[in-house]
Order: sequence, then structure tokens, then C-alpha cells
Amino acid sequence: MSRAVHLVLLGILAPAAGAWVPCEQRGIDPPQPIQREAPAYPQAVRAMGIEGGVEIALTVLRDGSVGWVRVVRAEPRGYFEQAATEGVRRWRFAPAKQAGEAIECRMRTRVRFALTDTAATAPATPAGDRPQPVYPPALLQARIEGYAEVEYEIDAAGVVKEAHVVAAMPRGEFEKAALAAVRGWRGPAADMPSRIETRRFDFRLPDTLLDTVPATLLASAPFPMAACERGTTGRVVLEVETEASGQVREARILAAEPTGLFDATALAIARGSRLSPAYRDGQPIAATALLTLRFDPARATCPNLQDPDRDSPAGKRPPARVTRHDEKPARRVERWTTLSRNAAQPVP
Repeated sequence: MSRAVHLVLLGILAPAAGAWVPCEQRGIDPPQPIQREAPAYPQAVRAMGIEGGVEIALTVLRDGSVGWVRVVRAEPRGYFEQAATEGVRRWRFAPAKQAGEAIECRMRTRVRFALTDTAATAPATPAGDRPQPVYPPALLQARIEGYAEVEYEIDAAGVVKEAHVVAAMPRGEFEKAALAAVRGWRGPAADMPSRIETRRFDFRLPDTLLDTVPATLLASAPFPMAACERGTTGRVVLEVETEASGQVREARILAAEPTGLFDATALAIARGSRLSPAYRDGQPIAATALLTLRFDPARATCPNLQDPDRDSPAGKRPPARVTRHDEKPARRVERWTTLSRNAAQPVP
């Protein structure tokens, strides 16, 4: 199964308390990205097939450069921290403003390192234990390109028991193709009752005109106080209408767990976000997409909880930590997904 690298930048859903003004604070015009390339996937880690994510706190200075940077959390630890911090330090913004004056502010972001599978344009023979989704003929003929991401439960025998789409662009046939493939998968047996896996499939034409595409950038919104107080987790599934740039124009809730608790926050995040767009003949097009947002107080900054970067001085940078997976330089140049330089959505 062929693989490509895809990185998604996710905003943390609550402003942090501490020495700096949160970029989302009311009355502040948040920083706008000018140069925000996705960090490079470490070659050795990519070869090992390891995926993960890094949550980073950073300050955007008055000149739009990135000042202090700190890793808040990394899963798994020791693989992606250096790549994420080095990438974030190269970002540039139009600075935040308050009453017309440029100010320094703080925000958090999550950089996800994920390996993606490319859909086949014809059924594979033999199919194997994990056949690729087959490109829907109607979309292949119409030269529509997009993606679908599937979350599934696989039991101890390696059989997929539950599978559902958590993201898709555009909605419809790509979802059906991805689900049909995953539901027939068989994985290796494991010494555990069951496990949850996620796989993203890129539907790209054999003669695709695409080189790099904008990554998804989610906006941020205050985490519901009631969820902080109760320690409640949840998720909201939305259907969104996007412009050709991927900017969300409209959003509506399809499902929410628990009902009502995260609805307002989810809608605020969705309406301020820009998704990786759909394409026709290499040109981005307006489309309807599926988007799933997850909420966890442990990953947000709730009041009265210790903030790990509260006392860190602005402007200081911790020394880069070279892990055993990053010691050797890459042997070849990879093509990485980047964010649009003209993005105008709120910054997480």
C-alpha cells in the first residue's frame, strides 16, 4: 500500500492562563498566518511507520515572529518533539493587535504527524489483508480529488468490528469507498481485547496536477466551563460547507455526545476553520465536508488546573533536544503539505 505524509495542525480548544495575553482573548485581533509550513516528518520515524502528535505552546511577538516555544505534550514521546519545535520556530504571522497596536500573545497548537494511504484507481489483485479503497468511477471520470478518514475498532483476532468516517472532503462517494475497504480489513492478532485505529485515505488521480495542498487549520474557542468542572469528554460531528479555499462558510451539527454540551464551541471552531479543500482538475472547488471534533478537558486549559507553561519567560527558547530517531539527516527532500500563505482564518 503506497503511503504519503500528511500533517494536520490543530488548535487547542481553550486559552491558557499565565504571563502572556491569550491570542483568543476578547478585544484582541489574533495573529494571521503569513508563513506556516508543516514541520518535516522525521525520516527515520516515517520509515518505522510511527504516527503521533505534539502539543506546543508558543508566543507570537510584536514583529510577527515566534518567540518562546515549548512542548506541552507529545504522543508518543521522543519521536516528533524536535521536528515540531524546529518547524514552529520558522512560522511567521501578522502580529496580534489590541486597540490598533501590535502586541505579543500566546497560543497553543497541535501538530499531527500521520501517514496516509492512497486509494487505488482499480481493484487490487490479490486484495490482501488490507485492500485499498477503490476510486469511485463517477468521481474519477469527473476528476474530483479529496480524502476520507476512517476510525475503526479492531478486535484481538484482527477483525474490524466497528468503522465510521470521521472526516471527508467532499462528502459522499469517498466515504463509501473508504468504509467498504476498511470493513473488509484483517489485521494481526494482538494480546489485547480490542484497539482503536484511524486511517486517512487520499483520493488522487493517476495524473494528478497537485504537488502540495493546504493542511487543515482548525480555529479555537473557549472550552465549556461545565465540561471543565465535570471532567467531561465528548465529540461533535458536523457537516460543513466550504469555499474553494477550504474556508468554512456554514456548519451544522449531525451528532453530539453528550448532547448540547459542546455544540456552541464546536460551531465556533468549525466556522473559523479552513479545511484541506477538494479539487477538480487540479483546481480547488467549493464542497460539502464531514468534520469530527473531539473534546477532552485534559487537553484544554481549564481554570484552577496547573498550566505547565505558566511561569516560563517570554523570549526564551529551550535548547533543541536531539532524539535517537532524529540524529541522522534526511537523505532526500520530501514534499510536505503546507498551509496557504493567504489564510485569513482565526489562529488557534
